[in-house]
Amino acid sequence: MLPVAIRFLFTRSRRFSRRPWPALPALLLLAGSHGTAGAADSPTRAERLAWGAERVAQSCADIERDALAPHPTPSVRAVAAAALGFLELNEPPQRAERLVRHVFALQDLDSNSPGYGTVPWQEGHPEIKDANAIEFTMQPVAVLLLRHRAKLSPAFLQDAVPHVHAALAAIRRHRVPVRYSNIYLMKLANQMLLGQAVGDADARAEGRANFAAWLAETRAHGIAEYDSPVYSPIQLDCLALAAELTDDFQLRPQLRAAVEFYWADLAANYFPARQTMTGPASRNYNSGFLVSDSNVEHAYYFAGLRDRPPRDTLPGDRIRVWTAARLADSPPPSNLLSLARSPERIVRSRFGAEPGRDRYLWLTPALAIGSAGAYYGPQDRGICAEFGGDKNLPLMSFVVDPFDAPFGTVKTPDRSGHNKPVHLPYVPAVVQAQGLVLALIDLAPALTNGPGTNLASNFVLPLRVDTVLLDGHRIDVTKPFQRATGPGSVVILREGGAALAVRLFAATGAGGQQPVWSLEYDGNEAGAGRIVVHHYRGPARQSTTADTAPRCGLLLLGEPCATDAEFAAFQKRARELQPREEIRDGIWRVRAQSGAVELEAGLNLRTHTLATRRVNGQSWQTEVLSVNGRDLAAETLGRLP
Repeated sequence: MLPVAIRFLFTRSRRFSRRPWPALPALLLLAGSHGTAGAADSPTRAERLAWGAERVAQSCADIERDALAPHPTPSVRAVAAAALGFLELNEPPQRAERLVRHVFALQDLDSNSPGYGTVPWQEGHPEIKDANAIEFTMQPVAVLLLRHRAKLSPAFLQDAVPHVHAALAAIRRHRVPVRYSNIYLMKLANQMLLGQAVGDADARAEGRANFAAWLAETRAHGIAEYDSPVYSPIQLDCLALAAELTDDFQLRPQLRAAVEFYWADLAANYFPARQTMTGPASRNYNSGFLVSDSNVEHAYYFAGLRDRPPRDTLPGDRIRVWTAARLADSPPPSNLLSLARSPERIVRSRFGAEPGRDRYLWLTPALAIGSAGAYYGPQDRGICAEFGGDKNLPLMSFVVDPFDAPFGTVKTPDRSGHNKPVHLPYVPAVVQAQGLVLALIDLAPALTNGPGTNLASNFVLPLRVDTVLLDGHRIDVTKPFQRATGPGSVVILREGGAALAVRLFAATGAGGQQPVWSLEYDGNEAGAGRIVVHHYRGPARQSTTADTAPRCGLLLLGEPCATDAEFAAFQKRARELQPREEIRDGIWRVRAQSGAVELEAGLNLRTHTLATRRVNGQSWQTEVLSVNGRDLAAETLGRLP
């Protein structure tokens, strides 16, 4: 039997596709060898989509089997996604209709119920109460009702109408702030497309109004749920599906401009040496804190940026991103994708109106270092670095940890019932100039977390690099270790053509304890270590208003180091990097200078707020989205009236 991608070549309906497909010999070769494809022969767009078709077909079959089992427990949104996937693959429409009816059977249709119109997140798991289930579930339903309407039976289309109206009622009731970017965009796209599918003018008008509110906020203050390898591709696809399927020809150019804005952001933050997104992220957690989520890799792959096939992701996400890629007439504009190939970049962006809600990324061929000026949430990655190359190295990031385990391996249920890794909140004052980062951390918010046995500030390190030095001495990283360090200690990593120095240069204790510094490796399989300062370790203790909030200071210095001589010079600069501290009128100020660059940061320890950020005496500047000074927000969103 021919592989699905090859059968798909001959059976797909031309009505719903506008692109040629590769010749049969190319697909035969693809079916046997694409799993090990590399950069030498980059696959064509058609080959990438055919690769995606194979994975989507398997996902749909798996979801269908789970949904039709005697005691089904599938993700409800995945069942709806599989229905769309079957239609995209030109499978008999009865398979899709049966799955959508399965979803509709789970919907609350009691008009007197407070949950009218909603669906569960996962069948058979009532303990998970996620209000976002209705948006995720109805997104593929909207696409199949518009894009594949001619395939569906009159009886199904008639039966679907009351379910869609009920879903729109639930979506309307679901209060979602603009800053919750992925669900806000999914909500408005559903209102536009579901309203279009069933002739609900009010839903369509509300969707347009919500988009106008999002557009105004984003033009002024950037994307709130910023640069998440989990959620940025979801946000992109919400806009892309709406742009391609809406029949509102006045709205379509605005939606397409928003899609281009997202592609500018995704391309700007693409790290060619790792073939994925890098830098600070609002949320990254599906694989703990050590690995970037693979969701965004699919978007990069179908756009032609990534040569290697992406790692696996959730079935529903796999179907969504493949469908959105198929819908597009062509890849994203080349003038935006070219950003991803710029060898050295400074990316600046905003993620809100409040002071500090901005992001800086310095990206080179061998090293990326970035910082966010404000805390976003318990799965964010605020201050981070990443080496390029083929090694499977853990991500580097700053983590305030309540478990004495900062790698994201400990998971706790959130308010919806999902188990996720978490770290504690903090107030930062962060300033960065290329590879030099100065960060002052106020841990006052972490004290509100409840009784704890541990409070530690960690910078997570990949130990299987070429060289690990502690104060100039090479460290044996082949077995677990714990080395005492102090505020003057410097850890230096060298990998390939780059080096990074890390120093926790200041800290105070909590709960009457003195801070304790160390460099540690517990022998974990990932090879992740940490330089850490323990502010408190002991019996579970609830903080009180009498407690003085602990704090710490972090310095990073990263540079290209192609030769041993350059590495020796880098070590000297790292040793000479001595911060100068003062506390005056409740303001903790620190200056640090390397070469011609001086950074200054300040925290108000009384009000627990950002006080100062300067580079060479100049106040910190923010931009909605720019790369090397190029204003990408103006190029994309700025052309709209």
